[in-house]
Amino acid sequence: MSSENPLLTKAVALLYSEDRPEFASYVNEVTKYCIDNENGKVFDEWKEETIRQLVAYHLLKDTLIVLADKDKKIQGVFMWYNCDNDYSWDFVKEWKEDDKNGDSIFMAFLFSSSSEALREMTLMFIQKEPDVLYKKLIGVRERGGWSTRIDYNQKLLSRLLKLKD
Repeated sequence: MSSENPLLTKAVALLYSEDRPEFASYVNEVTKYCIDNENGKVFDEWKEETIRQLVAYHLLKDTLIVLADKDKKIQGVFMWYNCDNDYSWDFVKEWKEDDKNGDSIFMAFLFSSSSEALREMTLMFIQKEPDVLYKKLIGVRERGGWSTRIDYNQKLLSRLLKLKD
């Protein structure tokens, strides 16, 4: 964890604050969903505590979407970063702060229980981060045992919005 990122420091402090147990409880619930639904390629060898910090950090910086059903069961989680097109995975690993003025959005951690949940989160993403309609979209996919950067365009959003279960 980098002490150079004040928002991360605040997120970690909140995780351990006795004044806000509901914050830690919610982060723990989201973290469990992410771990249970990842395919072993997203978090690689990350410890659960690192994932908790990641979720808390995204919650504070408002780059987290959690979709739940009427029974409050989580159906999907999506986290992203505002950055420049020269992004690399080190951006995440070094806990670098978002660049809201950057020209790109790195769509980082996406877990979904269904196509419908993915579609709903895409709508929420567009509403929450309207810059996604014109900024460069970046992702990383595991291919052939290697993490590969993928440059997307806004057609990806259209395809996601057309998904059906």
